[in-house]
Amino acid sequence: MDTDKQKAGLAQVADLAGVSLSTVDRVLNERGSVSDSKRRKVLSAARSLGLRRLLPSPVHGLLRFDLLLVESSTEHYKRLVDAFSRQAQLHRTRLVIQSQRWHEQYPQQLLDFIAKPRTARQGLIVVAHDTPQIRAALRKQIANGVPVVLLTSSLSGLEGATYIGIDNRMAGRSAARLLSQWVQPSAGQVLLVTNSLLFHAHRQRVEGFMEVLRKRAPTLIVTEPVECHDDDHLTELAVQGVLATGARLAAIYDTGSGSGGIRRALLERQIRPVWIGHEASRQHAELLREGLLSLVLDQDPEGQAQAAIQHLLYVNGDLETPAQVSPQLRIVIDETLPC
Repeated sequence: MDTDKQKAGLAQVADLAGVSLSTVDRVLNERGSVSDSKRRKVLSAARSLGLRRLLPSPVHGLLRFDLLLVESSTEHYKRLVDAFSRQAQLHRTRLVIQSQRWHEQYPQQLLDFIAKPRTARQGLIVVAHDTPQIRAALRKQIANGVPVVLLTSSLSGLEGATYIGIDNRMAGRSAARLLSQWVQPSAGQVLLVTNSLLFHAHRQRVEGFMEVLRKRAPTLIVTEPVECHDDDHLTELAVQGVLATGARLAAIYDTGSGSGGIRRALLERQIRPVWIGHEASRQHAELLREGLLSLVLDQDPEGQAQAAIQHLLYVNGDLETPAQVSPQLRIVIDETLPC
């Protein structure tokens, strides 16, 4: 009787999945080769029907996740690389992380990496410019059943992808809220420095910053966002450019990096405006201790890497619950630094 019930249950799985009974048997008992798409159908049907047995992984063999990061020497990306290396080591018996770098000046590199994977992929983690071409390339991957994670920076109007990172608009709003408490309305100009507005994250930080500052300090004069691409020389020129007009520099908000250039410009003129930056790093710890940098907002790259891997394991059927980690926006000041 139990055998008859079991056969009936397997037949229901086959009907719901639209495959043969022998295919169901091969998947559930791991006998022979079955394509990943059919394995997913069978296992999805088995879960829907509440089949009482331990189910195998939907993917036979190692999972392969492509990690496409922008070429950058900033501390944020160094921390991301280290964090993903730890995740790869932790899950080495189940997955392989295939990492590739693209250069901002050559966006076609990223398009090629997206469209032409070196091997079949079961997940794609990408840091990308928010452009129509990149959104179209990722839509094709999503349509082909590839789970896509947008890391650090989301993309506008892209359905079906999962964003993992902090709320960047909130980060910009937080910077403005804190800055407005330190700077008097008549104190001078605020220099707004950013990486590149092609990244949705930096647009959101700028927008959030301006929203709150207009409300809380409407008389403060804020420069248009200066795109410095995390380059020390360009950030130094941005500071010098404001000072060259004869204006008093009351504050700086840098949504990206390039802190070395800002430091040089401030020390040259021996001024100490309120300065808010991003990312907890050794360099920023030194600047906080020097009293040059007022505070930094950190976007938890370690949490991002862990959440991205957990999410892809979940959508591939290796975890029963969604990612249990959520990247946290952190405020770091000199008093929170380790002694």
